Amino acid sequence: MKEYELHQALDKIQITSQEQQRILFKVKNYNDKKERSKMSKKKICLVVAAATMVLGITAFAASGVIKSWNLSSSSVANYKSLPTAEECVQDTGFSPVLIQSFENGYEFDNGSVVKNDLRDDSDKSVEKFKSLYFRYEKNNDEVTLISQKYDSEMHINGEKAATVGNIPLYYRSYTSKAVPADYELTEEDKKAEKNGELIFSYGANEVTVSEVQNLFWEEDGIKYDLMQINGSLTKEELIDMAEELINK
Repeated sequence: MKEYELHQALDKIQITSQEQQRILFKVKNYNDKKERSKMSKKKICLVVAAATMVLGITAFAASGVIKSWNLSSSSVANYKSLPTAEECVQDTGFSPVLIQSFENGYEFDNGSVVKNDLRDDSDKSVEKFKSLYFRYEKNNDEVTLISQKYDSEMHINGEKAATVGNIPLYYRSYTSKAVPADYELTEEDKKAEKNGELIFSYGANEVTVSEVQNLFWEEDGIKYDLMQINGSLTKEELIDMAEELINK
């Protein structure tokens, strides 16, 4: 699978939603296991951008407001089996909660280390860190667990879906339309975008529409995100999976 570049938008900034949706981002597809998996990883890279936009996140660093979030990773998965805590610390500087399988049957399939670079409005790098993307599968249905640790201040304005112990969980679902970088919005697109019916991600090879849902929480300084694209899990099932991780 060839590496590809995408444009990432980040709504961890104080600008209009139209501007947010056109901020450039760059990521690489990080799994060449099989064609179905390849396509889903592409969607994840695009949707990560849309997820940050739709959640209304604001990000601040010591030097001011963050204007862009660049991501990159290997085109081949870093982990074919669940890594140990020591391996995670060596590769990223932290170790998240590790789980081989969930009670609902989703099993660890593979994982990647993703490099992140937060930049300010002068395109100066203000913080760099690494994330872990663990993919779990059940009957060809996939869910991705993203974990990351950074110093920049983030505020998530999603819907509070539940509380596990003293940890709040935030949920959001939306429709993402991934389009090529030079795609021109139709009148119908503009109307749907204005009404909040569609979130656009720029940089795809072709136009695709995906149903996306995310569940976010933070524990011990680590930010977690359970993300599913065009999957079968319900909000309640995602909450159950998060609860299983938190109580592990």
